[in-house]
Amino acid sequence: MKTKKRVKQAKKWKREQVEDIKNLIRSYKTVGIAKIRGLGSKQLQRIRKEFRDKARLRVSRNSLISISFGTSGMNEMVNYVDDQMALIFSDLDAFELYRAMEEGKIPAPIKPGAIAPLDIVIEEGPTSLKPGPIVGELQNLGIPAGIEGGKVVIKQKKVAVKRGERVSPALAEMLARLEIHPIKEGLDLCAVYDAEEEVVFTPDVLHIDPSKYFSDVREGVKAALSLATHIKYDYPTRHTIGDLISEANIKAVALAFNTAYPTSETIKPLIQKAYTNARNLSLNACIYERETIAYLLAKACSEARSLARYVEG
Repeated sequence: MKTKKRVKQAKKWKREQVEDIKNLIRSYKTVGIAKIRGLGSKQLQRIRKEFRDKARLRVSRNSLISISFGTSGMNEMVNYVDDQMALIFSDLDAFELYRAMEEGKIPAPIKPGAIAPLDIVIEEGPTSLKPGPIVGELQNLGIPAGIEGGKVVIKQKKVAVKRGERVSPALAEMLARLEIHPIKEGLDLCAVYDAEEEVVFTPDVLHIDPSKYFSDVREGVKAALSLATHIKYDYPTRHTIGDLISEANIKAVALAFNTAYPTSETIKPLIQKAYTNARNLSLNACIYERETIAYLLAKACSEARSLARYVEG
């Protein structure tokens, strides 16, 4: 009887867990799933505290997470339930959540046997280590070390571990003592579900910098507009049709003016041109009119002065 009672209690607990997760899924715009293997209770508490205003962290069994996803219409998210997982609920969008998770990571020592995520470099210069047997330990690990001015110093820059190589226990311990923290500790999002768009985003998409993305989009729009402008006569678009009509109007007005075709836009400049031509003709023919008399008298006066200077000289 006790066994049956425990089984019933376990089933009830699981049903309650699934319902709690489903309620959280319905309550937030964004649901993420992240691996937490290697993170201790202190690290998880730090993460919970740091992100309490941005996201809610929930750790549960993978089987219960999968059931919650499946019964909430998030079947694609089930594919990312693997290893030790945690759920993250937030009203931030997927990109904001990913960026917040990445920015919240802190430098941490690499663990023995871990694969180096990048080249781990020990820089040349003094260390905080006290002189003693540590110098021999460094040299045994292939790290050129010595004592100068009462301090342990690294004599030459050294790549201790190349990217993709496994870190030995002795080297992991030494890196920690040298206060070299080559990894970042935090939540690694595996996937994020956008409830409003019903879309699953993965890290390869989420790591994109939105500001750079929008900058690239703007540059693309500029390039497209430039191309459309260059081929505007062959391929008019709604972005170039206004320029085409304006240009056509300018050319039409110019043609009408050059052919002396009167329109509402050309009649005034045509009259001005005719007036100027008539005035110039009168001046050249020395025809005395009201418009020309002042210019002709000034011209005659100037010529008379020039003649007088010539005679006097």
